[in-house]
Amino acid sequence: MKKIFVIIIFLLLSGCGKNEIIKVSDEVNNDYYGYLIIPNISMNLGFYYYDDDKNNVNQNVTLIKSNIENTYILAAHSGHGYLAYFNDLRYLKVDDEIILKFKNQENHYRIKRIRNEIKDGSINILNEKNQVILTTCNQVKKGYQLIIEASLVK
Repeated sequence: MKKIFVIIIFLLLSGCGKNEIIKVSDEVNNDYYGYLIIPNISMNLGFYYYDDDKNNVNQNVTLIKSNIENTYILAAHSGHGYLAYFNDLRYLKVDDEIILKFKNQENHYRIKRIRNEIKDGSINILNEKNQVILTTCNQVKKGYQLIIEASLVK
């Protein structure tokens, strides 16, 4: 009984149990180049521009430079730990929506293909403009890379 009493006193003194309203900041991180939004899996992740030091798969979702017009390739870890940003990609289906949000525009995409390739440090993509490609390690099929391809909705 003494231990429970001590824990309750600690919680009261530390602020737990107070009827305070904690304001959550509505500020947008202006350092982000854009946001990846996937409504079906409640994903909303910021990403940095190609040449930003924080554009690193060991820290964040990473934007990979593409020489294809209006094609965005985003990669991130999946698996265990705080860097596993793309864990829920495995729940996506063809025709799900992906949104890329930039400062003054929003691009809406529809998933057209979900596939796997042997994980060797590269992926094959179609030479098509106006697409977004998401990639991560396949957590179900070990040794493979999960690739989600989506086309811009006009």
